[in-house]
Amino acid sequence: MLTPEEIRTLREHTEMTQIQMAQLFRVRPADVIAWENGTLAPDAEQMTNLERLQASRAKKTRFKFN
Repeated sequence: MLTPEEIRTLREHTEMTQIQMAQLFRVRPADVIAWENGTLAPDAEQMTNLERLQASRAKKTRFKFN
């Protein structure tokens, strides 16, 4: 399970804006902001995909979820 700080670091490492990450995860940009602030937790599927993205060490991403 990633912490809000780890989610922000992951987004920055992948060189994505909050809007781009929201598009990748099919959520609102406000949700990504809330994940990073710790006011909303990603659901189980989103967390799994965040962990997959982190494990891939992707850069500005061509990462796609199945």
